[in-house]
Amino acid sequence: MSYFVPSFLDLNLAPPTQTWGQGVAPVWKLYFASSRGPMTVNDSLLIDNEVSIEVVKSLVTPRDVRILGTRDDNWLVSDVVVLSVQSAASIASVGHRLIAKSSEVQVLRSQLVAEQNLVDEYQRDIKRLKKNRAKTTEKNQR
Repeated sequence: MSYFVPSFLDLNLAPPTQTWGQGVAPVWKLYFASSRGPMTVNDSLLIDNEVSIEVVKSLVTPRDVRILGTRDDNWLVSDVVVLSVQSAASIASVGHRLIAKSSEVQVLRSQLVAEQNLVDEYQRDIKRLKKNRAKTTEKNQR
């Protein structure tokens, strides 16, 4: 998914300062931590402002810091607003996809229950038929 980047936010201001062998830069690994320590699955972006701030700080790459570091305060505020809107749009998009997937999972679960009921019914029929065959075989042998 691509987003509109305003012309006043020049993403080429901070070219990579170091070249790496084979042309591959090291992987940038996110680490979310707060003053309380590492983030866990029990932390919430929506409930805890400190968690939100630390996650946002961790999402800005070192190159982004160099790009944003060249801006004066007014431009920086504008850039942050634009980036916030883009982030909100991205989060909303993820939310919509999660809702769609949740609906899909509910449909699949209901189909699974119906299929399991059919399997159970067929197994009962098989048992009944086996009993009938055994009775018929027993009668024929007499």
